[in-house]
Amino acid sequence: MRVLVPILSPADANDVFVQHISENASVVYLLLVLDPKSASASFGFKTSEIMAGRETIDKMKLKIKENKRLCTDILEWGNTLEKIVQIAEMKQVEKILLHNGKSNAYFQHVVADIQKQTSIPVEAITKI
Repeated sequence: MRVLVPILSPADANDVFVQHISENASVVYLLLVLDPKSASASFGFKTSEIMAGRETIDKMKLKIKENKRLCTDILEWGNTLEKIVQIAEMKQVEKILLHNGKSNAYFQHVVADIQKQTSIPVEAITKI
């Protein structure tokens, strides 16, 4: 299965979440969106956080490849929600996997917005 995993925070490098990705995907696209207008410090990466985003992607990519899965990272600039939908459709993924490391009401709003904009199933992992 081809999946898109938007990297929304450094907590996404969680070992349990990465293992879940590896068990459920054969091809993984890790998406880091640098959003200069990010309204929430706990969602997405602002342009000033490029280094933290790259470190998170590199950790996840290494762990996923250890599990013998194809993994590609994608770096995009722009609106986080729009880029998630655009890349998912462009790469023709079968699922979008999101990780919510902390209880966050904004996260539920994000999941709903993504589901409204695309027919691709969105799986939100919150109990990790």
